Amino acid sequence: MDREFIIKNQIVERYLAGRLPPKGVTDFERLIRSRPQLIDELGLAEKVNAGLRLLDTAGIAEPWAEKPKKIWQHPGFSMGSAALAIVALIGCAVLAMQISSRDAKLSKLAQENQERSIAPSTHKRTILVGTARNGPPSQPSVSLAYGEFAELKADLSWTRYSLFRVSIDRVNQGRVAVLDGVTKDSNGHVRISLNAGAFGPGDYMVALEGLNMRREGLPVAWFRVSIAR
Repeated sequence: MDREFIIKNQIVERYLAGRLPPKGVTDFERLIRSRPQLIDELGLAEKVNAGLRLLDTAGIAEPWAEKPKKIWQHPGFSMGSAALAIVALIGCAVLAMQISSRDAKLSKLAQENQERSIAPSTHKRTILVGTARNGPPSQPSVSLAYGEFAELKADLSWTRYSLFRVSIDRVNQGRVAVLDGVTKDSNGHVRISLNAGAFGPGDYMVALEGLNMRREGLPVAWFRVSIAR
């Protein structure tokens, strides 16, 4: 490879454009190292400068210029991520403390509820309760004071059943009691005696099922009791 060969085969242009094969690149660079004056003779510096001016005009960074860092490569991003992680850890710790405190309060309330003595009855009251036949009512059928002992009489004279199962559920919570084998009196009333202080404040749904000869239950009536504090 000599000067004439370089000019004839456009070696400089192909080198700058990256279109020389690896052996051609090696031979050209070896020749330039051995004969630096060829840089001026071939106008290599002018061609490089012209190429750089074109890159600058097009807004393209020089090949050796430092590439812009991604957002996650900046030190500020790392510091922000670390701060966010610390805040998240603190938030988790606070949430864990709140959950622990809530669980402790619930456990304490449950223990107090288990150990709570039944409030003594202040007076006794007999109430004739109207029942719903088409399903559980949404509003209380009767209201009781917390210290009241009530004898509730549900009029079931209209049904052919004489034996009943009575289920008492605290609304939206769970079953409280089941009374099996309750019979009607001579007036057709099913009597249920409740100490309101034993149940605690809230709403209770009372379901009455008629029992057949095989003691299979069929819901026939409902009423709702509200116990106030």
